[in-house]
Amino acid sequence: MNYRAIFYVLGKIFLIIGALMLLPITISIYYSERLTPAFFIPAAFLLLIGFFLIVKKPDRVEIYTKEGLVICGLSWIIMSLFGAVPFVLSDAIPNYIDAFFETCSGYSTTGATILTEIESLPKSVLFWRSFTHWIGGMGILTFMMAVVPKGEGHSMFIMKAEVPGPKAGKVVSKIQSSARILYIIYCIITVLEIIILSLFTDMRFFDAVTTSFSTAGTGGFSVMNNSIAGYNSATVEWIIIVFMFLFGVNFNLIYYVLIRKYSLAFKDEEFWTYVAVNITAVALITLNIVHQYNSVSDAVRNAFFNVNAIMSTTGFCTVDFNTWNTFSKIILVGLMFFGASVGSTGGGIKITRIMLYAKQIRADIKRILKPHAVTTIRMNGNVVEKRIIEGVNSYLVIYISILMISTILISINGFDFTSTVSSVITCLNNVGPGLEIVGPTGNYASFSLFSKLVFCFDMLAGRLELFPILVLFAPRTYKK
Repeated sequence: MNYRAIFYVLGKIFLIIGALMLLPITISIYYSERLTPAFFIPAAFLLLIGFFLIVKKPDRVEIYTKEGLVICGLSWIIMSLFGAVPFVLSDAIPNYIDAFFETCSGYSTTGATILTEIESLPKSVLFWRSFTHWIGGMGILTFMMAVVPKGEGHSMFIMKAEVPGPKAGKVVSKIQSSARILYIIYCIITVLEIIILSLFTDMRFFDAVTTSFSTAGTGGFSVMNNSIAGYNSATVEWIIIVFMFLFGVNFNLIYYVLIRKYSLAFKDEEFWTYVAVNITAVALITLNIVHQYNSVSDAVRNAFFNVNAIMSTTGFCTVDFNTWNTFSKIILVGLMFFGASVGSTGGGIKITRIMLYAKQIRADIKRILKPHAVTTIRMNGNVVEKRIIEGVNSYLVIYISILMISTILISINGFDFTSTVSSVITCLNNVGPGLEIVGPTGNYASFSLFSKLVFCFDMLAGRLELFPILVLFAPRTYKK
């Protein structure tokens, strides 16, 4: 373990997080809120620590798989610990554990909240709350790839630790350039949503910015108590539907479209599966809920919005789907597991993994029927490497184990079965709203502090694809 290299990279991460934490100060000044110390104190502390950690560059800056996982896990935990401080100092969330829960939910792009009153909060706090979604959406380490110690392999180990999916891909040959291109696309689409919401709806510019941050990060924090339903606008909902879908697509495919390599973009199996599952779920739910609404168009819009909110794991709400029939709720719970595409800002197990599991089942059935037949698993015409198959299988075992253990721990609260199970499912898949107590009109305020810490672990583990967080608890990680 190269500890000096780890602390050196963490120092650079602290500098970036500290600088980003200064942005809400401008909002505080603009709205005359006098909350500058709430953001300046933790930001200054991070900047100071970061400076001391990078003041002397280590002789060896080699970063491999173990170091990359440790850097990823530690950086997300530390930035959540410091990100909670403004909530406490501003008195928006006086209890630090509650503030830590809110921050983990923000950075992990989960969107679960303990807040019961949102609209009365200071604008700077609301900005910071949504901004954590935007920072966490593409990933702080991906954002910082340009300042990682030089060396293509070394950078790749860090990107593999943070980028969602069974395989970290590159859009160009150099990993730093890939990270830069993806972040440019991320910024452009975010700005595009801000502009469209500002020009074509009655939404205030501040609301357009914070809503776009939450959409881009597929997080779901809103500045309205009733989430997107608070705007009472079909136009707002359709615009957000489009962008939720876009942010659930693999960003590599968006890049291929931009450079006119349409064949690479539209032959992707995962994309078409994502589209097929999305449309099928919308159709089934529409047929199941149409009798609950005044018109078919209302039913279609609500189905489209909530399917994309759940599948992209954004978690915005326009209706209380707790009132929907069991059939529709079961579909939504299933979509929580599916999640979005690999290489998107969405959470969940990911469509690619689901497809690989299905392909493995088909291959196993074929081997049983034809023992001597040669079977291979392919994605987009390419043979999937054995190590990737082993990786997705290990992921599933660990995922189910964490889901079961967390559910047992949360059950200590004594809440009903549906609330208990769905709360864990939504946190581990970074979705946000669940069913019953934690439904679209509910929140996580009534859970114990211990339960909230369990949820924090689940949210961070789910966002980082489990391994970067689990590695921190493995004794062998710290042996030479």
